[in-house]
Amino acid sequence: MSLFKPSPLPDYCSPLIAKISVGARLHFGLLAFDSDEAAFGGVGAMIDRPGLEVQASEADTFNAVGPLADRIEEFAQMWQRSTAYELPAVRLATRGALEDHVGLGCGTQLGLAVATLLSKLADFPLPDLETLARTVDRAKRSAIGCYGFLQGGFLFETGHRAYHFPQLEYRGELPADWRFVLAIQRDVHGKHGSEEEAGFQQLERVPQPTTSRLRELVVQAMIPALEAADIERFGEAVYQYGALAGDCYSALQGGRYANPACTEVVQRMRSFGIAGVGQSSWGPTIFGLCDNVAEAEALSAGLRERYSEHEMTLEISEPNHGGAHLEWAQPGG
Repeated sequence: MSLFKPSPLPDYCSPLIAKISVGARLHFGLLAFDSDEAAFGGVGAMIDRPGLEVQASEADTFNAVGPLADRIEEFAQMWQRSTAYELPAVRLATRGALEDHVGLGCGTQLGLAVATLLSKLADFPLPDLETLARTVDRAKRSAIGCYGFLQGGFLFETGHRAYHFPQLEYRGELPADWRFVLAIQRDVHGKHGSEEEAGFQQLERVPQPTTSRLRELVVQAMIPALEAADIERFGEAVYQYGALAGDCYSALQGGRYANPACTEVVQRMRSFGIAGVGQSSWGPTIFGLCDNVAEAEALSAGLRERYSEHEMTLEISEPNHGGAHLEWAQPGG
């Protein structure tokens, strides 16, 4: 099955074989973990910035260069072991501002981009999303980033059930005028890898009433508000969801959010009248949902008065409703 409708690269990219462009993933929080009914699940949205581009060019053997080269190599080896196909003679490189381990889903977007390119270039039949994700060990917990890679949008999935791939329960689109302001602490990384695995082992099970309330906030508040384009109601539900989900991690984080600076940014954004404020995944990215570009620019300017460029990266992002975009140097690739 084809996951993409590729388009040709412009002439100035002719040295390349192909490239795939991805956005970032905001994750508002998990529904549960260590649950008898369903593990993890969650809700989130795809945004266009910060983005990442994975480029494939001709080479004598497979190799990866530049930023994130080690991660590319890691995903390529996973893909090879999973498919039993030889790695194609190609050079992979990245460009863009999407960073690893800041709560924006870089690992999943990069991993699926690498798996897609390798599958196409090695003539491995491009599988469905579930199989593609497993070739690079993605969606071990939430599959928001996987579904977002495929189709973008606002996404709600119900979690792993009896080892089945998480099912997408709802997909919607945020109004085109809405904007997210991202505040990302410099030189701070969220939990990942073995630290993340150990963290989940230490956490107590999320109580069923908490999971039920989280689901209620999505189904009875977020989704109806989104369909009505009611940013205040939608944003308040996002904030409440993130606060409740974050409390489940307080034993590891020392509070609702990743660190005191994250807590301060949340409070500051809320003081500007922004309802939809939260932490994406393990952080340190904090997001604030604005009604339009002008409001986003005003919020960004207000934050910049408090935080210098050395302390905080600020980004204004649009909703991404298309997912990843694959382009070929030659038509018909």
